[in-house]
Order: sequence, then structure tokens, then C-alpha cells
Amino acid sequence: MTNAAIYLRQSMDRDGRAEGIDRQRARCRGLATTRDWEIAGEYVDNDVSASKPRGTGTAWHRLIEDAKAGRIDVVVAVDQDRILRGIRDLVTLLETGVRIATVDGELDLTTADGEFRATLAAGLARFEVRRKSERQKRANAHRRERLLPAGGRRAFGYTKLRAGASTDWPKRVGADGREWPDYGHEPHAPEAAAVRRGYAMLLAGATLRAIARAWNDDGLTTTVGHAFEPYAVRAVLANPRYAGLVAPPRESGSPSQSHNLGLGDLPTGSWEPLVSPETWAAARDLLSDPARRSNPGGTPKALLSGTATCGVCGAPVKAGATKNGVATYRCGASPHLSRKRDDADHYVEHVVLDRLSRPDVAAQILRRTDTPDAVALQTELREAKAGEQNVLSLVGQGLTTMDAATPALRDVRERIARLEAALTDAGRVNVLGALVETAEAAGDDYEARWTAVAEAWAGLDIDRQRAVVRKLVGIVMRSPGKGSRTPRDGAGRLAHTEATLDLAWH
Repeated sequence: MTNAAIYLRQSMDRDGRAEGIDRQRARCRGLATTRDWEIAGEYVDNDVSASKPRGTGTAWHRLIEDAKAGRIDVVVAVDQDRILRGIRDLVTLLETGVRIATVDGELDLTTADGEFRATLAAGLARFEVRRKSERQKRANAHRRERLLPAGGRRAFGYTKLRAGASTDWPKRVGADGREWPDYGHEPHAPEAAAVRRGYAMLLAGATLRAIARAWNDDGLTTTVGHAFEPYAVRAVLANPRYAGLVAPPRESGSPSQSHNLGLGDLPTGSWEPLVSPETWAAARDLLSDPARRSNPGGTPKALLSGTATCGVCGAPVKAGATKNGVATYRCGASPHLSRKRDDADHYVEHVVLDRLSRPDVAAQILRRTDTPDAVALQTELREAKAGEQNVLSLVGQGLTTMDAATPALRDVRERIARLEAALTDAGRVNVLGALVETAEAAGDDYEARWTAVAEAWAGLDIDRQRAVVRKLVGIVMRSPGKGSRTPRDGAGRLAHTEATLDLAWH
């Protein structure tokens, strides 16, 4: 009995329904049935371009491993282009000793004639891939030069860019009252609102996992119909497209280099942005921070885990539980501190809500006299960049030497760096802003303010609640003492916990 493996691949699944894969499957199964072959398995690489690497995790990789193990005699595909993308793929298959059968005919790689014809086919396939790649690069470069958004699949948050788009097309009026070319690629509700909310959540302390969960809970999917994962959220929020900025070209197999560029290096595009450049820059800096863990593993689920510190040794406290299932906080370094988690959380929530409900909270927390003026900073940054180009132009024309121009270049580049840092600060969202504004909207009555803030607090996920606590207060936790019992009444419970928590308000 001949064991056949069906290999199915398509470069782009535009609607996420894999209809092209289904058509390939029907034709390949028909061939296998006609030859009376036993189908050993299907290997599907959906939405995988011919120019993308075939590494671990792809169906191609599993196919090769199964072929090496002798579980496959022949590989069935619709045509050679689906399976052979170049000479390297051919060599990989030759080393396994399997045959290739396509709907258009069969290649026996164990013969010289079959290997020669396969080599020609693989070379032609590689030629087509390279030629297509070159065409795409030229088209993308042309779009960047004309300040158009990148083509291809529809971007999350925007409508589809129309074919032949041009900045000369008729104009439409955007939500901001400005005119934009009517070439598609306009904010697409409710995705656009989700993108804006995603930036606000990130800068307010939420994790990528929390943002993905929020988008999924709203019934949103990626533009190919998949549920959002943290890496997909990162790809959205790190993309300068959403600030109306033209991204630089990507190196082969590498992400965009926009995270290494300043705002002054990214041209302003011709489409309507969803967030300001300052907001995007703040998010980009946060996402590229080396201290930020790219794979956080177990995200803390307790309010004070990793936030409060041990009063004995200064180590962060961690959430745990006793043998009887009582939730606790304990020292993360030694067993010399353990206390009930519910009591500590209850007290900290109480003092945080009290702090945010006070009439003077806005004056103390939000009203700053040094708030950056983003518009003025952008104007100054453009002037500084123009000054840099002027100096370089003088050097290029031979009117001065690089040695003579170095001091001026150093000064202007230091100025550019300061301005870009200030613009990033201008884009940072105040973690406490929404809660304080909620309190202000409730008026002057303390009870009304408390109720409003408590409702807003309850609506935050644990990541943002933890960010609020970190922003407001430092907490040192001490043990209540061996055998200590917590009073049952609410006031006594708060007083008992207060005696064992040292708070330092920021």
C-alpha cells in the first residue's frame, strides 16, 4: 500500500475561509483515490506566502519530518508551485526519497530524468517568487514616495485601500473635520475605536494579553478571521500607520525599523490617523523597552502581587494559598511573611478609592503646569530637522568641511533628541486620568464621588487596577503576628490591616 501525504498551501487567505485550500483538497483527494493510495495525512499551510521561511511549526516542516521517518511514500499537491518554491525545497525532498505527484502529473525523484525536470520546475518557481517580490518592493516604494498607505490585506481599523489609490483623488471629510483623499483606508468602526482604546489601555498599564482579551470579548477578530493573541496586538500598536506615519521598508525577513527612528524621520502620510504621533511614539517606546518582558508567562492575578514589598527583607510579595485554601500574600524570598490576601486587598482598595474621591484630587494629581505643548514641539522638531539637513547640505556642496560642521551637527542632534523625548512624554496617558475625571463629573459630594469612582474601579481589569495602585502608592507589608485574628466587623478589619501596611503616597 502506498502512503500518500496531501500538501496544501495558498499564499493569501483574504477572508479567512480557506476556500482555496478546500478546492486543492478536493482535487488532491480525487487523484489519491484514482491511484488507490492510502491518505496518511494532510499538511496545510494556509495564508503562507511562497517567500516566507518554512521553519518549525509549519506544515511543510512536519511533512519533511514524517517523510524522513518513512511514514510517507508520495506527496500529493495540486501543482509543483504549491510544494516546490526553489532548489532548496527540491533538495530537501530529494534527501527524503519520496515521490511527488501532482494533478498535472507525477515526478519520480529517484530517477535522473525526474530529478532534472523537478530542478527546472523548482528554478522557474524560484524565479517567479523573486520577480513577484521585486514587483512588490517597487510598488511599496512608489506608495511610500507618494505618502500612500501600504497595500495588500486590509489593515485592522481601516477600510480596504482601493486599487490605483492616489492623493489626487476626490476628498472626503474625516471625523476631525479635515479633508482626506477618498481612496478607502478610512477609519472602520468598531475596529478603529478598539485601536484607540488599545493604545489607551497599553499606556495606562494594561498588558498585551489584556488588550487581546478585551478585543476578543468585543467580538473582534484579525482581518483574516483569527482571534487576537498578544503578538497580534503588538503588531497593531507598534505600527506607525495608526498615527498617519509612513513606515520605512522592511529588510528581508525582518520587522519594520520604525522603532529605531524618531518621529522626525517618519513622513506624515495622506490618510486619516487613529491616534496622534505622540501617542504612537509613547506606545512604541513602551513596547520596545528591554525591561518589558516579551513573554510574561504567568501574569499576576492578585492586586498586590509584585507591587507590595516585604517589611522584613524588601523582596516583592507573591500571591499564594495555605493548605486549607486560604488566599494569602507571602514574601517572595523567604517564609517569614504571610498574611490574608482578601484583607490586604480590601484595605488597599478602600484607601485608593478614598484618595481618588477627595475634592482636591484633580489639583494634586492631574493639573500640571509643565504639560508639554505637542503642537509647539512638533513645529520646533521640524525646524531642528531642517537645520540638520541644511548643515549636511553645506558639507555636501563643499562649502564647509565635516570637521567644521561637527559641533553644529552635535548641537542640533542633541536638540532633536530632547524634542523627541518631550513629544513621547506628551503622548503618555495618565493612568489615573479616567478615574479622576469620573470623580470630578460626580460633583462635590464625597459619597457621590466615592460611588462613581468605585463603579469605575470595578470596571477595570486587574492589570489596570494594579497600574493605578503602583502609580498612587508604595506599599510595605508586615506580618500581623502569629495567632493574630482579624476582627469580623468592617471598621475593625480595616484598622487591623492598616496597622500592618506602611503606605507611601507618590
